[in-house]
Amino acid sequence: MNITDECVRCITGQIDKATKLLNLEENLSNEIMKEVKTRAKKFDFNRTPPYVAKEVYELLAQKAKLKDPLENLKQESIKKATTYIPYLEEKIKNSEDKLFASIKAAVAGNVIDFATTQEFCLDEEINSIYETNFAINDYKIFKEEIQKTNQLIILADNAGENVFDKILVKTLKELFPKLKIYYATRGKAIINDITTKEALQVGIDKYCEVISSGVDTPGLEKSQASIDFLELFNKTPLILSKGMGNFECLESYKDKKIFFLFKVKCEVVANKISRNLGEIILKRG
Repeated sequence: MNITDECVRCITGQIDKATKLLNLEENLSNEIMKEVKTRAKKFDFNRTPPYVAKEVYELLAQKAKLKDPLENLKQESIKKATTYIPYLEEKIKNSEDKLFASIKAAVAGNVIDFATTQEFCLDEEINSIYETNFAINDYKIFKEEIQKTNQLIILADNAGENVFDKILVKTLKELFPKLKIYYATRGKAIINDITTKEALQVGIDKYCEVISSGVDTPGLEKSQASIDFLELFNKTPLILSKGMGNFECLESYKDKKIFFLFKVKCEVVANKISRNLGEIILKRG
């Protein structure tokens, strides 16, 4: 999915929001925003939003002299997400379809996202998720596919979501003990996305193998992935792709082994799939 003018406005707005969150000195914030706006004029409209966002987030990190500018936000998100574990585990325990219930828990966590102009409330999402239907629901096909496979990659998204993803992975291992699961993170700190550090922090590696995709983009941009990861990706028969960033990078491949799980948080993606802002999606590639 290539960028649009709306994507450009969104990405520049994200950097502005980040400079305020970091409480940067006014002169430094102005310098960063001036450079971002200059670079935005040269964005390649044949590229995905995550690909072009990488450049300006790297600029922010460099100018602010911070290796992981949104590290505090990531930790706050993880801490808050942890408070919902007992509620979600109880819901899954009492569900007739534990796989579906755990997928619902995982998609509820996808409201945690710094890189959108539209913000949603995690409390409201958690409390309503089991009464909310998927606007696109390919769960039946996903369930059929996972029963046939011996290997799955879950493409991670934002910090905080990893807490909910752990619940999903734990449930998957209980239901399919022989299933080999890889949890693939970003290759370096970018926006509030999960790296191996945050994945290991919540103990998800108790149920799966945590790996780095190698990408330095806030979405699985294949051109930025490591050779080892691409080899694993290509031979793995089933992929569960979390979040809009991964969708933006991978939807154009029309790959039937990929299932996209996310909440629609921008009009560009909503228009792309002919659905509405705020809806939840489980869509086959």
